[in-house]
Amino acid sequence: MSGLIYRAGFLFTVLGNIIYMGVAYFLWRTIYGSAATIHGLTFNQTFLYVALGSAVFILLKTYVDWEISYEIREGVIAVYLTKPVDYEFYALFSSLGGMLTSLGAISLPTLFLLLVVFRVQVTPGPGLALFPLSLMIAFLISFCLDYSVGILTFYTESIWGLSITKEILVSVLSGALVPLQFYPAGIQKILLLLPFQAIYYTPLMLVSQPQQGWIPSLSMLGVQLLWAGILFVLTRLLYNQAVKVLRISGG
Repeated sequence: MSGLIYRAGFLFTVLGNIIYMGVAYFLWRTIYGSAATIHGLTFNQTFLYVALGSAVFILLKTYVDWEISYEIREGVIAVYLTKPVDYEFYALFSSLGGMLTSLGAISLPTLFLLLVVFRVQVTPGPGLALFPLSLMIAFLISFCLDYSVGILTFYTESIWGLSITKEILVSVLSGALVPLQFYPAGIQKILLLLPFQAIYYTPLMLVSQPQQGWIPSLSMLGVQLLWAGILFVLTRLLYNQAVKVLRISGG
C-alpha cells in the first residue's frame, strides 16, 4: 500500500522499462546481425535474458539499506529494537511487500510485452519450472547484501557512498547487464565463484535456457541456496556486533 501511493513513480518506471526493452531489442538485433549464435546464445535467448533482466532488476531492489539508514538517522530504529521482534525479519517482510507490488505492476506487464509484442519464445523445461523458486532465492540474497550495507550504517552513519558502490558491483559482476558468457573466460570463472551471479545470472539463465537438464538446473539452484545460507549467517553475525555501537541522536 505504501508503494502504490506514488503512482506517478510507478508509471514512469513502467514506461522506462518499455523504452529499455525497445532499445535493447534493436541493439542486440544489430549485434547479432546474421549470426545464429554468439557465445553459445541465440538472439532470442540473449534478448529474453536482457529484457527480463530489467524487470528482475526492479523486482529485486529492496532499498532496505536506505530504510535502515533513515531509521538510524531519525532515531526510529529504537522503536523496533525495544520491541520483541526480530529486526532482520521485520526488514525482510517489509521488503517482500515491495517485491510483490513490483511483481504485479512491473514484472508481469514486462513478461506480457515480451510474449505478445516482441514475440519472444520461451521453451518449457526444468529451468523454467525452477525459475520462480530461483527468483525467490535471488531475492533473499539481494536482501542480505542490502541489509549488510544498511547495518554498516551503524558504524558510518551515512549510506550514500556504500550503497552506490554496492549497486555498481552488483550490476557489473552479477550478469544483470549482459550474460556472463560475454565476459572473457578467465573473468567468467572468477565471477561464478562470487555471490553476485546468484542474484541475476542464475534465474535469468534458467529461464533463457530452460531446455538444459534437471542436473545442471538443480546444481545452479544449489549454489544459490548455499550463498543464501552463508549470507544470512553473516548478516546475523554482523548485526550482533553492529548493534553494540549504535548511537541514536534523533527521535
